[in-house]
Order: sequence, then C-alpha cells, then structure tokens
Amino acid sequence: MALHAIPLNFRVEMIRTLNSCNGNHPLSGLIITISKSSPGYSMSSPGYSSDDDSRKGTPDRVFKQPEYPIVIVDQKYCSNYPMTLTFEKNGQVDDKFKISDEDGHVLFKASKKKNGRRVMLDDADEPVISFTTKHITMHRRRQAYRGDNSEQRLFSVKKTRGFKSLRYDVFMTSNMTESTFNYRVYDSYRDGSSIIYASDKATVLAQLNIQVTHQKTVKAEEKFTVALSPNVDKAFVSALLIIREEVRKSRYKGYES
Repeated sequence: MALHAIPLNFRVEMIRTLNSCNGNHPLSGLIITISKSSPGYSMSSPGYSSDDDSRKGTPDRVFKQPEYPIVIVDQKYCSNYPMTLTFEKNGQVDDKFKISDEDGHVLFKASKKKNGRRVMLDDADEPVISFTTKHITMHRRRQAYRGDNSEQRLFSVKKTRGFKSLRYDVFMTSNMTESTFNYRVYDSYRDGSSIIYASDKATVLAQLNIQVTHQKTVKAEEKFTVALSPNVDKAFVSALLIIREEVRKSRYKGYES
C-alpha cells in the first residue's frame, strides 16, 4: 500500500514501528515530517490568505508591510505612514475617476478616454500617468506611461484568471521575460477580498475595502476606500485602481469608455 494512501493516524504508528526495527527493515531510518495547519490560520482571517494558483491552493501566509519604499512614479507620492484613499467612479461627469485622501482632497483624477488614451492628472492638473490598450487581446493588456509621454513606458498590466479569482499582473518595463509578475491586483471570489501585493505574494501595497463577487454587472457609479501601506507610491496604486476598473468593465461589457 502506498504511504500516501494510509490514514494519518495509522501512518504515524507505522513509521514508529519501522524506526524500531534496528535497521533490519529497508525503510528503517527514514525520517518523515508531518505538519498540520494551525487552528489559528483561517482563509477568512484578515492577516492570512491562500492564493489559488492551483485548485489545491497554497499554504496560508502572513501579510506584511513593505520593508523598503515602493517608488514607481515619484518619491513625492510616498508617505511614511499608512493612508486611507477613496476611489470614486462616475461615468456621467468629465472626471470619470477620482482618488482622494482622508480630508477629501482630490489627489488624482482621470477623464474619459480620448483617442484610446486615458490620462491621470494630479491636483495641479499635471499629467502623472497615461495608459492605453495596444490592441484587444484575451488578457486585455494595458500599457502605462510616465506623464503623457508614450516614449517612457513604466509598466504593463495583464489580466489572468485563477480557480476562484481574477488577477491583474503588473510587469515593470525592466521585466523583459515576464516569467513572473512584479506586482498583482488580486480579486478573490473565495473570500470576497481585493488586495495589491508584490511578487512574494506577502508584501501588501494596498487593501481594497470592497466585496468581490461573481456578479457580471459593473455599476455606473462606485465608491470605496483603500487602505494604503506606508512608503508606497500612491500614484502607482491609483493608476492600478483605474486600470482594474477599466478591465472589469471591458470584460463584462465587451467595450471600453
């Protein structure tokens, strides 16, 4: 009988027996480590998560704040303390997307697309990031550029689907092979959470305070808060929030606006 087919409690007793055979059994001396999940680890616990790269998932892991500043656009958009941002979408006004701080001050905004291009502006109406869709693909890839300059690409975003999730993988320009993502926006249908983390899947840039569902509708107006970790580029996170919303709409509606 294969070892993996034996019940856990019987398997432990059998190993103890083999180890007491004074070396006469061919499996004597074999060391097997058996670990069980701690009862304190829960997929629904706010401090832990299971990514679903496979149907079996991966072991629970502890989330942590960045150990060093994450600067993608500019150091001036980083704060050394946690922040709460508010994301607003309203398709009926010119400034379709707005991202504000705790005091209601608008940090970034983005209008409707012009010639297939959307530009995110700061509070002085200066272009911070612009993004486009090169062409319609199954991954709905977005290209992001510094300011309004199509010559200075910062990163691209590609949508992928997991067993119980939607994932928006971010690849920096320096990541030529794209063998693994640099950052990811992770929408989980398993527990309804949405989070932005780094390639280690543990360093958290931001947590979206929304409930992710399978419902195939996109609201014309939407508003939610985002918990931003210290020393994270808020312009970069704001751009990812807008791109996520764009991709969600094009996924369900089949078009963009």
